[in-house]
Amino acid sequence: MALSKRLEQVLHMIPQCQTVADVGTDHGYLAVACIEAGVAEKVIAIDVNQGPLESAKGFVKERKLEQFIECRLGDGLAATKQGEVDCAVICGMGGELMQHIISIGPELLDTYVLQPQSHRRELKQFLVEQGYGIVQEECLLEGHQYYDMWLVQKGVASVYDELSKESMLWEYGALLQQAQSEIWTQHIQRRITTLQSILQHMRDAAKSSDAAQVMEQELQGLQDILR
Repeated sequence: MALSKRLEQVLHMIPQCQTVADVGTDHGYLAVACIEAGVAEKVIAIDVNQGPLESAKGFVKERKLEQFIECRLGDGLAATKQGEVDCAVICGMGGELMQHIISIGPELLDTYVLQPQSHRRELKQFLVEQGYGIVQEECLLEGHQYYDMWLVQKGVASVYDELSKESMLWEYGALLQQAQSEIWTQHIQRRITTLQSILQHMRDAAKSSDAAQVMEQELQGLQDILR
């Protein structure tokens, strides 16, 4: 079983721990990889839908890992008990849903590995307000899709502690900007090209609006963070 590039990167970011909660486990691939790679001694694989959970159970059984992986039906971390989990991995969801999942758990954990699809700014600001540091950020392309993933740890200082609430880097990644990887740079340049094209169409149509002003500000901000 080969993990996707996205899940492979997530796996590498999970610190060695006793018990991982794999929230939104889907087919259970990451849960199994956590045990087979020796990242965790136990995994609680959670899904809110019965169908994917049954797929995960079947895969766990196929790999003969039932004694190490427990599959639970439930609403994210609400399906866990206090003191049961060291680290939660949440991938492929919007930032608002991730915030909900973190908030409804029986406790705030020491460590999360997160791969959000949207609302990055809001999720990061929530985490910093709760006393977390975003201590590692990675990004990659899989197909034509851009993904970023974060390692988040309680009580650890990070560059986000001093970042202005208005900074573009809440969305695009302060640590990613420091690294300036080719993938990150291309992602920003693609967004710049898209905004320039939209704004040119609006100018050609002689349209001026609040939306255009917001896009102009985003364009300027993106050009600034590439400098």
